[in-house]
Amino acid sequence: MKKQKRIAERKTESVNKKEVPYKAIGLGLLLWIFVTWLFFGSGIVRHIDIAEGQRVPSTIVASVDFECDNLTATAFGRTKAASAVPPVFTIDPLSRDHTIEVIEKIFTRLQQLSSAPSNQVQLIERSLGDLLTGSPVHTRELIALIPSNQLASVKTTLVTHITTVMSAGILSDEYQRTLFRDAPDRKLTITDGATSATVSQQDIYSIRKARQTICKNLVETPQRELVERLLVRLVVDNLSYDEAATEILRNEAMQQINPVVQQHLSGTTLVRAGESATAQTLLLLKQHEQTRQEEQEVIEQVMEIFGNSILLLAGLIAAAAILRIIAPKILQRPDQLLLLVILSLFTLGLARLLTYFSVQYAIISPALLMYLVPHALAILLAGILLGGSAAIALGLWTSFATAVLFDQSFNVFALGLLITITATSTARNVHRRSSLFQAGLWVCAIKVLFVLVSATLNRPIVPVLIGQLFAAILAGMLSTVLVLLLIPIFEKLFKITTDITLLELSDMGHPLLQKMAIQAPGTYHHSLMVATLAQNAAEAIGANALLIRVCAYYHDIGKMAKPEFFTENIQHKENPHDELSPHMSALVIVSHVKEGLALAKRHKLPQPILDAIEQHHGNGLISYFYHKAKTQQQKDLESAHSRKSTINDSDFRYGGAPAVSPEMAILSLADASEAAARSIEKPTPKKIASMMDEIFTLKIRDGQMDYASLTMAQINIVKQSFVFSLSNMLHGRIPYPKDHENKLDQPPKKSADSAE
Repeated sequence: MKKQKRIAERKTESVNKKEVPYKAIGLGLLLWIFVTWLFFGSGIVRHIDIAEGQRVPSTIVASVDFECDNLTATAFGRTKAASAVPPVFTIDPLSRDHTIEVIEKIFTRLQQLSSAPSNQVQLIERSLGDLLTGSPVHTRELIALIPSNQLASVKTTLVTHITTVMSAGILSDEYQRTLFRDAPDRKLTITDGATSATVSQQDIYSIRKARQTICKNLVETPQRELVERLLVRLVVDNLSYDEAATEILRNEAMQQINPVVQQHLSGTTLVRAGESATAQTLLLLKQHEQTRQEEQEVIEQVMEIFGNSILLLAGLIAAAAILRIIAPKILQRPDQLLLLVILSLFTLGLARLLTYFSVQYAIISPALLMYLVPHALAILLAGILLGGSAAIALGLWTSFATAVLFDQSFNVFALGLLITITATSTARNVHRRSSLFQAGLWVCAIKVLFVLVSATLNRPIVPVLIGQLFAAILAGMLSTVLVLLLIPIFEKLFKITTDITLLELSDMGHPLLQKMAIQAPGTYHHSLMVATLAQNAAEAIGANALLIRVCAYYHDIGKMAKPEFFTENIQHKENPHDELSPHMSALVIVSHVKEGLALAKRHKLPQPILDAIEQHHGNGLISYFYHKAKTQQQKDLESAHSRKSTINDSDFRYGGAPAVSPEMAILSLADASEAAARSIEKPTPKKIASMMDEIFTLKIRDGQMDYASLTMAQINIVKQSFVFSLSNMLHGRIPYPKDHENKLDQPPKKSADSAE
């Protein structure tokens, strides 16, 4: 009667009134205030989301008077100033010194030849011929036309004029054609590194003019022609174009030209709808917006910020309402709400940072901003850590808030929603890290598709389109990589176990599972069977099958402390409980829960496995030893060996908590069902179904299913799944025929055991 009364009290326990989620409201208000300050703390800064070459969607008219640089006029003036700067040429003194050195050697050989003995003439002529190699002058011709008494004067004349001409500089014929063909009065700046001088075209020597100038003081015509031919190899151009120095001078000249400023009055049409945006158009819109903000009154700025903050609040309330409908439990978990707040700030903070760099420093083109915002980062993290419902609510909020930041841009909101749907859909079954990259590829594909669709409407120039495609792919892949790096951090900080971690724990090579297979093989096999039962049932009702399977592997690890006290490990040994009292046996059985929790914490197993160890028996009754104690008490009373004493059933109950989730409830039912089904002699589906009815009824009456959020329809589905699975696990086999039945002509032998 007392037990039934306790059950009745537990069943009729009044449901707690729905409490106002003050912590959730507080976190939401803090998020709203912080995002408002983040977006509009320094005023509303509108970025120009029109790219150069793109068609302008609507006509824009100036609302204030402002001034703006005329890029065309300024560029024309600066180009003109740069073109007026003479090109800089550097003179090479080494070529002059080399020419003079060769001339002196030639005339030295000629002087030696005039007074050399006959046996050395041939040697000197050969040396002179080496000096004339490559020149159209022959040794004999040179000796014949320059007598020995004129050698000194001819050499002096040549050296003097070569020094003068080559020191002034000789310009190649190619430069002569390109520089002076269309501008005969153009000047050049010639420098030798220490000094520089600007000279006109008339003062510049060409190669031909330089040779003629050097030879013009030679009196005899044959000598002049001979020397001109001699100088073909020796006198060459020695001016080289110094591009770097020229560019420096031209840039200095361009900087000295002030921008041409043009006045634009209020009411002036800045750009018409359908026109292609130019650099001048973008500058006009930027200057107009800056002037408008500077002239805007404080009350107008406050009202504008207030209006945008109300929009943000409306978007946040809408996201919270959706979250309350599709995932109400998250609103009761401040830690999970805090995680959502942090994830949303990832996206919104990076979006604000990108707009800051774009508007203040023009580092990022405005046309790329919306594609660089990492929408997928927070959504993928939320989908993996908290589930798809949380990811959808978070994606709606971040998309709406980013659209408000981008001046209520519908395109930004639409892109954010598309990424939310894609990322949520692809992140539902991320069991491996490679699956995460597949999700990232899907996000990139959606962003690329959005860029191409937008391009058909806006028609940006090809470089802008390529930049947008690159930005879309870059943001998608970086988001995926960051998700991969951040998942372990958030798992540790918020004690969340993802499917990726569960899949790693499902490896049967885990040290705990290997140890259990050796020390408690019966328990190990029991855990595998429970995992199969529970997984099939979870899939039937749509619960987390992977979570149940992994929890089933580890739920009985505490039995490794005393494996010989549990039926599945006793086998053909003596039962140690025969020597113990029922109370002591119950204590040993109950202890495996505490031992399992200690062992799991020592190996740093995640919280779901700790919950499974604690909840798989709940606070259920150890009925075998409870009834054994009552039977023993009755016998003692009948034999008058002891006085009547009360047996409290709390001494025979587990110290855990009832299951609080569908997964833990299914595990509890599977654990009891698998163990009980092993006791059925000659199991049939009917016997198994009858036993399942008893077990499920006892669990429900004992209150073990009260907090599991399972409907009676789902419990019935779980029961049917257990019956089906156990019927297949415990199926019978046709016995093998005896040897004497196969071989009648031989004497009968001992029959073999039936194989399973």
